[in-house]
Amino acid sequence: MRVLTALIAFLVIGALNFLWWWWPNRPVEIAGWTQAPLQSVSFAPYRPGQSPLTRTFPTPSQIEDDLRRLQGKVRAVRTYSSGENLETVPQRAGKYGLKVWHGAWLNDNDKENLEQINLLIDHANKYKDTVERVIVGNEVLLRKDLTASQLRSYIRQVKQRVSQPVTYADVWEFWLRNPSLADEVDLITIHILPYWEDEPIGLERREPDGKPSIEKHIVDIYKKVQARFPGKPIVIGETGWPSDGRMRSDARPGRVEQVRFFSIFRGIAEREKFDYNIVEAFDQYWKARQEGTVGAAWGLLDADRHDKFALGKPVSAEPQWPILFTLSTLAAGLMLGGFFGLRRQARGKALVVFALFAQLVATCYVQATWIDLSRMFYFERMVGVVFWALLLALFSYALLRGVADSLTGRMADPSLYGARVREAWRAWRALPRLRIFQRADLMAQMLYLVLTGLCIFYLIVISIDWYDGVIRIGDFFRQIAIDGRYRDFPIWSFVIPSLVLMAWKLLTIARREQVSRPGRLAKALSFGRLLGYDGSRGYVRMDRSYSRIRPVLPEIVLASLLIFWAIVMVVTEGAIKLHDGGSGGLVAVDGGRWVIGTLFWNTQADWFAALAIVMAIPYLATIYVSLREPLAEPPPDSYTSKW
Repeated sequence: MRVLTALIAFLVIGALNFLWWWWPNRPVEIAGWTQAPLQSVSFAPYRPGQSPLTRTFPTPSQIEDDLRRLQGKVRAVRTYSSGENLETVPQRAGKYGLKVWHGAWLNDNDKENLEQINLLIDHANKYKDTVERVIVGNEVLLRKDLTASQLRSYIRQVKQRVSQPVTYADVWEFWLRNPSLADEVDLITIHILPYWEDEPIGLERREPDGKPSIEKHIVDIYKKVQARFPGKPIVIGETGWPSDGRMRSDARPGRVEQVRFFSIFRGIAEREKFDYNIVEAFDQYWKARQEGTVGAAWGLLDADRHDKFALGKPVSAEPQWPILFTLSTLAAGLMLGGFFGLRRQARGKALVVFALFAQLVATCYVQATWIDLSRMFYFERMVGVVFWALLLALFSYALLRGVADSLTGRMADPSLYGARVREAWRAWRALPRLRIFQRADLMAQMLYLVLTGLCIFYLIVISIDWYDGVIRIGDFFRQIAIDGRYRDFPIWSFVIPSLVLMAWKLLTIARREQVSRPGRLAKALSFGRLLGYDGSRGYVRMDRSYSRIRPVLPEIVLASLLIFWAIVMVVTEGAIKLHDGGSGGLVAVDGGRWVIGTLFWNTQADWFAALAIVMAIPYLATIYVSLREPLAEPPPDSYTSKW
C-alpha cells in the first residue's frame, strides 16, 4: 500500500509539474511574424570570451562565418567600428548578398578617433559596391564623450572624402537638442528603443482606442523628428527588444516579447515606409559587465550562434523546458524514494505531503539554477552561480530534512534551542560543526540569516544609483559604481526560503493536537520554529530577559530593513524621469524631473518586494511572541544591601 501511495503521489504531482513547465513555454503564434528578411541588423561579431573592453577581437574567419549565418535573414548589416578586424565586413559582405552601413567608433580620445576616421574613409572608398552609407560616431553626445562642435569637425572630415551618404547616430532626443548637426549630414539616424526610454513602454500597454501604445510611440517620435528636420531623410538606426533581463516599468524582456516587438515594428515600417536597422545580430556577453543581463540579450541569434527563433515560426519562451521538467521531476522522484526507503514508518498522508514539497523544492531549485546558468556571462557570474547553487542546495536539504523529521516525529525538541536570533546563533556556535547536518533546525536558521542578508543587499543595489564608491587596500583601489537599472530581480533565488518555507509553516499549523496552545499561529511562524510546528511538547523556548527590546533587536533590524527597502525598491521602480519642462517632482542633476508615474507596473519588482516581506514574517512573529512573554523577575534585595 505504501508503494502504491508513493507511486500515485509521484505521478499526480509530476503531471502538475509538467503543466507548470509546459503551459508558459508552449509555442506561441505571433500575428504578422513572417519569413521576409529584415532590412538591416547591428553587427558586432564578438563571441563569448571576446570583448572590445579587453581588446580581444574576432578573427576574419569568424566574422565571415557570422556574415554567412545572416544570409537570407537580413539585407544589410551595420557596424560600429572600422578597426578590430572589421574591414572583413565590407570586404566579404557582398559575397553573401549583404550591404553595409559602415561606422567609426568615436570617444574622447582624439588619436583613436582619427584612426577610426581614416579607416572608415579607406573602407568606404575601397568597397564602394558594398558600403552604402557611413556613420560617423554612435551616441557620443549621449555618453558626453564629445561636444557637438567636436563631432561636427569629424563629420566634415569624412564627408569631404567619401561619396556615400554620411550620417551620425544617436538617441532621437539628442538630435532635437542639437539640431545644428543636421546641416552636416545627409541622413538623420535616430535610435528609438522603447525599453530604454525614460518612460519605458511595455508591449501590452494600450491606448484608449485599443491600439498598442508602443506603436503610437514609435510613429509619434519618427514624425516629431521628421517635422523638426523637413527635407532630411530619417533613418531608424537602432530599435529592438531584449530577450532576457529585468523589467523596466511594464516593459518585460523575453523571447516571445522580442518577436512580438519585431512583428509590430515591421508592420509599422512597411506601412510608414521606414528605413531601419534592428539591434542586433548576436547576443553580446561582454555588454553584461556594463548593462547587466538585459544588455547581453538583444540578438536575433544567441552568443553561440544558435537561432533564438525562426522567422515566421511559433516562438517558445523557454525552448529548454522539456529538459528542465525532466531534471526537476527526477530530482523530486529521487528525494521521494529516499524518504520512502529511510522513513519506513511514513504512511499515506506523510508520503503525499513529502512528495508535494519535494517537487516544489526541486522545481524552484532547477528554475533558479537554470536562470543563473543562462546568465553566466563571465567569471564572476560563474562564481555566483556556484555560490547560489550550493546555498540553495543546503537550505533545500535543511527544509526537506525538517519536513521529513516533522512528518515522522523526529524533529528536534524545540526546548533544546532558543527561539530568537541571538539564542539560535549561540546554539549554533556551541554545536560541533560535524553535527550541523543532523540539526536541520539550526542549519535552516543560520542559512536563513545568510539569505536574509543577501535579500537586503539585492534590494539596496536595485534601488540606488551610486557612482562614487572606492575600495582601497594599500596601493590597490577600485572604483565602485552601482546602477539599479542594470540589476536583475533575483526572484527565483528567494522563492524556496520565502514562499515554499511559508507554505510548509502554514501547513503545520493545521495539525490536530489534544491541548490548544496560546499564540499558536505566531509561534509556528516564528524564527524559533523556522521549520514549522511538529506537535512536540512546546513551540519555542523564550529565555526571559529584563528588557523587551534588546533580546529581539536583531529581528527588529532585519525585519525593518527587509520591509523598508522592499518599499523603496517598488517606489523607485515606479519613478520616471521626464524632460518635458513641466513642474513638480524631484529635480535631477541633468535638469529632468523624477515623478512617480508607473507605481506597481513592474511586476518583477512587485514579486521580489513581496518575497522580501514574506521573509520578514518569521522575524515579526518572533518579535510579537517575545513582547508577550513576561519579563524576568529582578533578584530580591539582600538584607546586607540595605546597609
